[in-house]
Amino acid sequence: MTGLFVTFEGIDFCGKSVQLELLTQKIVNLGKSHLIIREPGGTIISEKIRDVLLEKSTEKMDPISEIFLYSAARAQLTRHKIIPGLQSGNIVICDRFFDSTTAYQGYGRGIDLDFVKQINRMATQNILPDITFLLDITIDEMEKRKQESKVIPDRMEDESRVFFEKVRQGYLTIGSENPERFVIIDGSRKIPEIETEIWKHVYKYLQGGEDV
Repeated sequence: MTGLFVTFEGIDFCGKSVQLELLTQKIVNLGKSHLIIREPGGTIISEKIRDVLLEKSTEKMDPISEIFLYSAARAQLTRHKIIPGLQSGNIVICDRFFDSTTAYQGYGRGIDLDFVKQINRMATQNILPDITFLLDITIDEMEKRKQESKVIPDRMEDESRVFFEKVRQGYLTIGSENPERFVIIDGSRKIPEIETEIWKHVYKYLQGGEDV
């Protein structure tokens, strides 16, 4: 595959969606062909699964049901969008990928990590991002941003503080175990500072290793 695969990760309200948009604009300015997608979502089937996953319901979702639904949406997205996009030479930028499942369902829900890794490999056909940006913020910062946003939290955003502590620590563990592709960024910094750091890494990759 000749394309570049970039993913953004982090707990809710970490600012990854903002940075994804800023990076996308720089890619557009360079005139590079690109594909922007989100997880779960990105295809008709995956978007329907997203609705099920994020909607609050009177029926509590079982963690195993949850991981299979996320993985089903990912499998559909990988086969019909990510693989074709990379084969066509696009820069594919994804808001979350399988690292989210490892952090949220593995570390957060406590599902066996070996099982999580196995289902991740099946859903993604062993595809790895070239670069993964992890925007790390504290749980206090997350709670502050959640209140300031005044949005109605979805099912996942409404989880407990204890849950998000586990997810955050999970992300940091995943990042430390995969230094070849992870770039861990202090998400509490100013938006332009984060934007500059992200662009340096992406530009360097696009230029074959030369610094910006």
